[in-house]
Amino acid sequence: MEKRRFGKSGLQVSVLTLGAMRLLHGWDAPHDHLPDDSLQSTHDIVSAALAGGINLIETARGYGKSERLLGRVLSGLGRLRDNCLLMTKAPPASTAREMRLWIDDSLTRLGVSRLDLFALHGLNQESHFQALRGKGSVLSALRQAQDEGVIGQVGFSGHAALPLLLKIIATGWFDFVNLHYYRFRAANHPAVALANALDMGVLIISPNDKGGRLYEPSERLRHLTAPYAPAQFNERWLLAQTGVHTLSIGLSEPGHLALHLEGLRPTPIWGQVEQEIAWRLDAVESQSVLRACGRDCFACLPCPQAIEIPEILRMDHLVRCFDMDLFARYRYGMMRPGDHWVPGARLEACDRCGECLPRCPRALPIPALLSAARTRMEPSHP
Repeated sequence: MEKRRFGKSGLQVSVLTLGAMRLLHGWDAPHDHLPDDSLQSTHDIVSAALAGGINLIETARGYGKSERLLGRVLSGLGRLRDNCLLMTKAPPASTAREMRLWIDDSLTRLGVSRLDLFALHGLNQESHFQALRGKGSVLSALRQAQDEGVIGQVGFSGHAALPLLLKIIATGWFDFVNLHYYRFRAANHPAVALANALDMGVLIISPNDKGGRLYEPSERLRHLTAPYAPAQFNERWLLAQTGVHTLSIGLSEPGHLALHLEGLRPTPIWGQVEQEIAWRLDAVESQSVLRACGRDCFACLPCPQAIEIPEILRMDHLVRCFDMDLFARYRYGMMRPGDHWVPGARLEACDRCGECLPRCPRALPIPALLSAARTRMEPSHP
């Protein structure tokens, strides 16, 4: 498998990373109970990934049993484990002391004395960013752990709006960034470009789940991306960009790896076939009045009712163009007012106040569009 230089770290990482968020029974309580079938499944997934050429595994403190399962499995893999890099993540703690406790906790769970990469998980709000500053901050705990050789490169996972992502990247404090960026959600391209300019590693989070639930594609999307499966085309589109170094593939069973390995062939990764698929997708999207919403345009915000208007209209655009109803309902169902992972009020909150109307550069009838979108996002809504 191709390996790419992971920014200033100099690490050579495989273009696919094993994401350990979806391990069998991985979210079941209690998290310190590791059933035999979970351990066997994790062993099979990790073994298949390493045998297939993947050399980076990423997990997180918040992924249920994941760190514990990996710790048990990795200790028994012998030479297959020798060239494997390990990344874990933890949310920004309240204090430097708490951050260090969490680092040590992850080391214990994973059964290692050092982590190659460690990321702050979910720098999604301005308050998270401000908490990084100064003596005794979370960042100071990470620097101390680096000085002691306990962790290697330090990065962050960002689910924030683009302006905050750019602000955090521009500090130069981090060696790598984990981002949402996909063929069907390309708004974070400036973040990828800035990270490249600062020689940061770029890992793309969840390209086939958050990228469009591409493991359950519509027939229309399958037809448009043929001869590749939609997930394979999305991965090829991403890896055709030299600024993207690796994609995190979350496997729930070892057999799922084959789709992704097959999608890396043939090489080169981008040619006439891929370009023709891109043209087909662009031709469909060019007919939609919502094409810029949530991709290039966010002018309608802020909404007084906290509705994430551009994101709603972006998802409705995908439904209209590619029949991506399952994905739209899935993401809409995750939205919660005030939530910093997937923010947004339900569409019933729209009172048609009209504040968004004069802001829209294309003079779209936004309240009416939201009402129509609601019938697709909420099947029970008349």
